[in-house]
Amino acid sequence: MNYVFDASFIGSLIIPDGKNPLAAKMFARIKNEDEKYAPQILWHELANIFNKLIRRRHYTPNEVLRFFPLLDAFRITTDDETGFNYSQKLLRLSAYFNISSHDAAYLELAKRKKAVFCTLDESLWAAAKKYGVAILK
Repeated sequence: MNYVFDASFIGSLIIPDGKNPLAAKMFARIKNEDEKYAPQILWHELANIFNKLIRRRHYTPNEVLRFFPLLDAFRITTDDETGFNYSQKLLRLSAYFNISSHDAAYLELAKRKKAVFCTLDESLWAAAKKYGVAILK
């Protein structure tokens, strides 16, 4: 089976103060051999989350660096879709569903890969349902 992970889902699995029992329960159903994908924006969003944790003094830079082996263990394949046509798709999706282009990237990838979308964002659950994308709950 194919899965697409967003930053809310991944962050809640690896950041100790953000651990979410729902995400852990959801993730437990994913098999090691399943394909796991994310758009390139995932890595920017996670870096931003980590940076905020450091700036707010929740963690030191060295503590945050310990999250990276956990990320690597997920074996996420980063999608390489980019460019003019891709940006147009994201713009159309974000306008239609009234979501950010970042969020549209996750939906677009889940639809294209025929993947189950893993997010904790309720507005994305609604958009995914309307778009015909399965959601892991």
